[in-house]
This record gives sequence, structure tokens and C-alpha cells, in this order.
Amino acid sequence: MFPSNVTAATQVGLAAEAPIVEARRLGKRYPGVIALDDVSLSLRAGEIHALLGENGAGKSTLIGLLSGLSNPDSGELLVDNKTRNFTSPRQAQDLGISTIYQEQTLAPHLTVIENVYFGRELKRGPFLDERAMRRRVESLCEEFGLSKTDLDLPTGSLGALKQHVVQILKALAFDARVVILDEPTSGLEDSERQMLFDHMRRMRERGVALLWVTHRLDELFGLADVITVLRDSRWVAHVAPTDQTPDSLVRLMVGRSRNLAESSTVHDGREGLSDTEQAEVLKLTEVTRLPLLRDISLTVRQGEILGIAGIAGAGRTELARVILGADRTDSGEVFVRGRRVLIRNPRQATKLGISLVPEERKTQAILGSMSIAQNISISSLDDVSTGTIVLNNRKEKNAANRFVTELRIRCSGVTQKIGTLSGGNQQKVIIARALFNKPSLLIFDEPTQGIDVAAKTEIYRLIYDFVDKGGAAIVISSELPELVNLSDRIVVMREGRLVGELTGQRRNTTGGTDNELAEKIMAMVAGVTEQSRVAEETP
Repeated sequence: MFPSNVTAATQVGLAAEAPIVEARRLGKRYPGVIALDDVSLSLRAGEIHALLGENGAGKSTLIGLLSGLSNPDSGELLVDNKTRNFTSPRQAQDLGISTIYQEQTLAPHLTVIENVYFGRELKRGPFLDERAMRRRVESLCEEFGLSKTDLDLPTGSLGALKQHVVQILKALAFDARVVILDEPTSGLEDSERQMLFDHMRRMRERGVALLWVTHRLDELFGLADVITVLRDSRWVAHVAPTDQTPDSLVRLMVGRSRNLAESSTVHDGREGLSDTEQAEVLKLTEVTRLPLLRDISLTVRQGEILGIAGIAGAGRTELARVILGADRTDSGEVFVRGRRVLIRNPRQATKLGISLVPEERKTQAILGSMSIAQNISISSLDDVSTGTIVLNNRKEKNAANRFVTELRIRCSGVTQKIGTLSGGNQQKVIIARALFNKPSLLIFDEPTQGIDVAAKTEIYRLIYDFVDKGGAAIVISSELPELVNLSDRIVVMREGRLVGELTGQRRNTTGGTDNELAEKIMAMVAGVTEQSRVAEETP
């Protein structure tokens, strides 16, 4: 079943065979966020079904619903033409649905066989049936490139490709009929990717239905049988690969008419200083941290917002961690205000004028049982202390009150616990904490994640105010409209490398539109070359 607006031209691959899994107009909402809205697709035996969409399009939410991690708020999920309401991933697994996530979920200290049967061990009476478990895995391993010797090794000692194979064996050992692959080629070398594709073909030949999430559009052609595209949490197309090109898929993924209320139009349009007038705040030269970052060179200047685009796993957060000193570099140089530095830890970064607003607000930032004032002051207790050990409550409250006023934090007072605030106001408190350190460079990792449109506009205003007063900002965001409109410059990361740089809309003087810029970014993220784009446009 498809949404009512699906045309006959887009209803491809509708085989007579009934689907194993069918999603009918699924919807999922979280506070202030529509994560999925009216999405349908069918998964059939012996078919590789690619699922595309930029970050935030709803792919992960859909995977979560199919995997039993959560339940839809609307719509219907059918397995073997029967409506199912999963309450756990185990229920989905028992019906033959297995998910292989981008982040490895294997226990590295356990052997391959132990990982395959972890939590679902075969037993003969009260004892483990080790012979039966080994026999089943051995019957599969050689077909998928593992030796019998590998089966007794700790999984953590295997390479990335073999760990993916272990996940495949874990699914097939329990007769999985649907296997969901979330960015399976992330971190693999080209030769390993080709071997994984061979494994995917073997699963297809076995009659397994594959749902394959990827941002690498060059991988699709010759392998995917059908493609579903999501955009802004909604279904937009169900197409055949033979009717598409990488660039046409990029347009399907990005080509929305953006609502200006969702963009960063709160800024006054000031062009800012020219590069020659701007002081250099941060410079990286060929910074490498293997295997996550390779030869990163970039500069951030005073009064500038540098956006960083890329998919999950591209190295964006890892880059922020290196700048902050949370991770050490293997090679390369870091300069802060023209002076070469070796940042060994975040505390040293703070002293150098670098602060971070982290991605995971609830787990990495807020101290839920503490007050607004305490959450702000904890980053620099020396500034609210008398002497070296005595906290001055008046200083702490005065500082917090100043930020509550300047950042328009809605609360009953600075003694209110931060855990009782809305997501947007919690984020403002975390920004206040970063500003309390008097930074010259602020790094924002997904600054508006999980907050509503009105709160987003406020966050944009705070970022603009900071750079307009002489600060510099790095913004990592998975929302392309946000990144395009917010940034002066945008660098694009792919597989740990910088693959391109574009001028953001904040300083756009070329007349290009935000849609065109978003398409260019997605093309770089997906590895679509300029030559392929030109070739498509040439008659």
C-alpha cells in the first residue's frame, strides 16, 4: 500500500508475490518533532531495497519501527500480511527480521560462535548444545568468507568486513527473512566493499529481503532492485535504479521548498568582514587521527560561522573531539590565534578559548538534578568562588541571571532544576555554560537537535550574536537547510576526509539558491562527481 499521492509511474517493483514486511502509512512523533509522517514501503523475498534520504529524513526512525525498537503512533506494520505491534526487538527477530547497525553491536571479547548465539543459545536439556551451534555456523561461514579457525577467535580481533559477516551469520543462523543493513560499507576499503556486495547478493539468492540504507549513491547501481526515498520525514518516491542517475537521486533527497520559518533568517544580513580583515582563530594543518580522520586542513576566522556537513560516521564529531583535546592526533598541527599548540584535554582547550556545546544534551551536558545556576557555573567555578574553595552563591546567581536575561531562558528562576525545562531552554543553559568560559571559538554539535522551530530560531540568534561580537563558531549539523542558511562557509566531510568547501547563504553573493547548495553538498556526501553531473546535463 502506498500514500494516496503515489502515481503509477513511481509504483515500480510491485511483484505479484506478497511482501514479507509491509509498512502502511507509518507515523511517529516525539515531543516537538515529527520523526516520521505517512511512510509506506514493502520488503519482498529475494529483493534488495535501498532506502535513501539525507540526515534527519526519517530513515533511522523507520528502521527502529521495523526492528521493534519502538511502535508507530499511526499507520500499520504487517508481517506475512498480519498486523504486528512489536514491544521489543526480540519479537521482530522471532518473526525473521534482523538489523545490522552501522555501529558494531558485537561483544569484542566473545568468539564468533558466542556472538552469533549470544542471548539465544541452543540447548539440549539444561546444557548448551555447542555441537549444534558450531555445525550451523560452520555451514554458513565458508559461503560468507570466514574460515573455521575464525569461529573461535575473539570477534574484536577480526577486521571490519569480517565483523559485518559475523552480523550476517547472526541473522542467517536464525533463518532471518528480512535483514536491515544500516550503512554497511562505512569504514570498509574498496575491496572489502565489493566483497560485502557479493555477500548481499548471496543473501538475495537465498530469498532474503534486504533493506539497505546508504549515502553512497554509486553503490546502488547494479545491486539495488528498488529504491525508496524519504525527505523531511515523509515518503517522496519509490523508483527503479534503471530510471535514475546519482544526481537525480540527490534532487529527490534534497529538492524541497524550504519554509523560511525553519531557516536562520533571523540574522540581519550583515556580510561580515572580508577574510583579509578577519583574525585567524583556529587553523588545522593535515590533522590525522586514524582511522577516523585523515589530513584535515581548515581555518576558522573571527566573526565567521564554519558549517561542517557529512553523514553519521563521516568524522564530524571526531573532528570536534580532536579540536577540544578529548582525542589525541596522530599527526598534523593545530594553531590557536596563530600560535602552534598541543591540546591535551578539554580543560586546556577551555583555557585557550575553545568551548563545545555537545550533540547529546541529556547524556553529555545537562546535570538534571542541579539548578540552572549550578549548570551554568560548573564550567568555571573559580569565577563564582570566594578564595579557592568557597562558592559564592550571590556571584553564581548574578551570573546566571545575566545569562537568563541575555539568552531569554524561560524559567521561574535560576534555582529551578534544569531537568524541568523544555529542550530548547535546556540547550540555552548549555550554551550559557559555554559562554561563561568567555570563549573565542564555540563548537556547536547538532545545536538544534530535538527542539521546536521557535527554539531553533532563538538558538540561531545566539550563534549570530556570538560571532557578531567577535567570536568564531563551528556548527556541525545534519539538517541541510540549517547548515546552508546559517554558515558563512561549509566544508563537507566524507569517510574522515574533507571533500569540498562551499560558500554558505550567510555570505552568498552568487545568486545561488539554498536548494542548489544543498544538492551540491549531498552530491559531495554521496560521492557524486562533478563529471557525472555535467554528463547528465549534457544532451
